[in-house]
Amino acid sequence: MVKKIIHWIKMKWLHRHLEEAISQRDRSEVNDPCHTIGFLVDEEIIVDLDQLYQCSFDLNLAPKDVKVFTFLEQKDNLPSLRQNQMHQNDIDWKGQIHHPGALEFLETKFDVLVALYLPGNDFMDLMVAKSQSKFKVGSRGLRADLYDLLIAVAPDKVTDFRTELKKYFTLLNKAI
Repeated sequence: MVKKIIHWIKMKWLHRHLEEAISQRDRSEVNDPCHTIGFLVDEEIIVDLDQLYQCSFDLNLAPKDVKVFTFLEQKDNLPSLRQNQMHQNDIDWKGQIHHPGALEFLETKFDVLVALYLPGNDFMDLMVAKSQSKFKVGSRGLRADLYDLLIAVAPDKVTDFRTELKKYFTLLNKAI
């Protein structure tokens, strides 16, 4: 019973932080070209992260300009050396993120942030809303108020998503 109450309070705070971050978003640099790209992905959906790094070749970027950060709902019992992975437990009951790697990723001003996860993941929505990225791209079914561009491709179809992303970047003059 106490766990349910704490979870309910956590979700209330999380939604409050989400709405606050959406209202404070700076959209002045949305039309800038893409020199850096960050991927925020749900690791339960996309296991092979190398496909995301291949976007550097699609978009004529240096591999060092592509960063990937992952989210897992439940933490594995196995130890991990990954610094770029966050779990649900890294968000406290007040809806604040306490993972140093996540905070660094969210404070990085990527030219483009691409989020690949299933709709209804409030933790990922919060991370997207708090991101300082200039232009945000999401996959099919995600909240439209968080993104500048939604691509109607399921998040698990990475090769199709990469093709569509390249096409839209060419149309929007974001590709360099």
